[in-house]
Amino acid sequence: MATNHFSSGPLGIDAAPAPLVLPSSAPLSRSAYDLPRAGITPVARTTALTLDRPLHREQPLEALRPIASRHRAILKRALEILPAAIALSVISSLVWGPFVAPVPFAVALLSFHAYWLWRAQMTGIHAFKGFRLLRHHQKINWRERYEERRAQGGPCLAWGQIRHIVIIPNYTESADKLRMCLDSLAGSDEPSQIIAVLAMEEREGDAAYAKAAQMRREYEGRVGRVIATFHPWGLPGEVVGKASNENWAARRAKEQLVDREGGDVDLLTITSCDVDTVFDHKYFSCLTYNFATDPNRYRRFWQGPIFYYNNIWHVPAPARLPHVLAGLNHLGRLSRGFLRMNFPQSTYSLSLRMASEVDYWDPDVIPEDWHMFLKCFYHLGGDVDVETMYTPIYMDGIRSRTYLGTFVNYFQQARRHAWGCTDIPYAVQQVIDHPEIPLIHRVRRLWALSESHVLWSTQWFLVTVGRVLPFAMVSLGLVDMPDWFPVISKWLLTPCAGTLILLITLDALMRPKRPQEFRLWHYPFQYAQYFLMAVITFFSSALPALDAQVRLALGKRLEYRVTEKA
Repeated sequence: MATNHFSSGPLGIDAAPAPLVLPSSAPLSRSAYDLPRAGITPVARTTALTLDRPLHREQPLEALRPIASRHRAILKRALEILPAAIALSVISSLVWGPFVAPVPFAVALLSFHAYWLWRAQMTGIHAFKGFRLLRHHQKINWRERYEERRAQGGPCLAWGQIRHIVIIPNYTESADKLRMCLDSLAGSDEPSQIIAVLAMEEREGDAAYAKAAQMRREYEGRVGRVIATFHPWGLPGEVVGKASNENWAARRAKEQLVDREGGDVDLLTITSCDVDTVFDHKYFSCLTYNFATDPNRYRRFWQGPIFYYNNIWHVPAPARLPHVLAGLNHLGRLSRGFLRMNFPQSTYSLSLRMASEVDYWDPDVIPEDWHMFLKCFYHLGGDVDVETMYTPIYMDGIRSRTYLGTFVNYFQQARRHAWGCTDIPYAVQQVIDHPEIPLIHRVRRLWALSESHVLWSTQWFLVTVGRVLPFAMVSLGLVDMPDWFPVISKWLLTPCAGTLILLITLDALMRPKRPQEFRLWHYPFQYAQYFLMAVITFFSSALPALDAQVRLALGKRLEYRVTEKA
């Protein structure tokens, strides 16, 4: 499908070429744009935008559309059922497998245990590697490194001309939460390069306008610029959530900064974050360096490791464990070299040019991060990749006003993240629609996506239940299993404890200092939670993923809920 690089929309094939004229002097809505300006100078001229010519079709589009739509709908529905079907088949095989084929079952289960040992060791090794790289990158002066590269004759964009749009979607969050994110932007190495976009929801009412005005007053002069956008409620084809708000905010920011004021889209990055995101002070200087020096800058996502350390000492102990493991697993994935296959997560950056080329975030999805990457990857010829920046990103762990509420909210958020299984039908369709990308590249991305979601809902059962249930069935005299099965299983899974000890140690080294209100006698609970790891990870990981996949198979849609973070 043809894409206009400036009007930011994929064009229908029956659209005739025509110039679009956008006057830069068009009146602006003061509620959205009553802001100080820095870094991008408006120019008194018009910008002519020309649509690409329509694609040639052998048959009328109207005749093809109903047939294609029916086939796509059938394929999509089958693929929506597939993740749950695989998960339930694998899980139930732990019961019927020993009866039907005990030896093949034992071999298959031990093969998975060997695979899981390999994954655990790789996670530990690369988490440690990432820990060392974080320490090393904290010592780098990115502006000096840029000047060194420039002195050596390396092709670079001008450092001072680059600007970073940071979209902060929020709905009913407090002003203090917004300040957490904005303070980290103001405290960065290059605050004048940052354009903060307060992506408000219009349905919040007067409180949203008051909050935006307050933040603009407080941060005027502390960052390069502050823009507030107000996402209308109930637009056709949208679902409530981060993606639809982000889509609206990105379009309005580009409209203001590029189309109206004449800024250069090729000198702008756009960063997606959450309202509780706290950026390391080197994040944007590191991003400037990478964007300025990478020849593939318009086909790259940049991702820093995410740690849930903002309030980690105040999160209830059982919920602390999955937050810690999530951060260190993320660091391990980003640090891999061989067989590396990463996706952006939650807070990430890309060029505004690439975002506009693919028509921004799809407003009808809930988990937007992996979906946005897949959209860019398949629509831009498979040349898109994720680069790691070893500048940490800190976020809140889930903590509600009540102890029980914390676990309910964690479950709901984990289920929302697992709803990313909806990307599997999307990715399969993209594999079919883009034969111009080498097959191996298309399939590798699809495999990485599918493997992640299938393991999410099944690995707990295969490792935990698969270690216990067959032995229980043998002891009750229900089945006969090979004598070598328990011995090999033990030797395969026991070394995984070493990886866990390493991750606990890395967490102790990286976590913020213990606050005074966290008493020393709380420490036994801090580490006793790991003895309950099987129970905790079932409710925080396996069950939410299985819930999401079964809901998708049954055709029940998930509604976006803002996670309470007290």
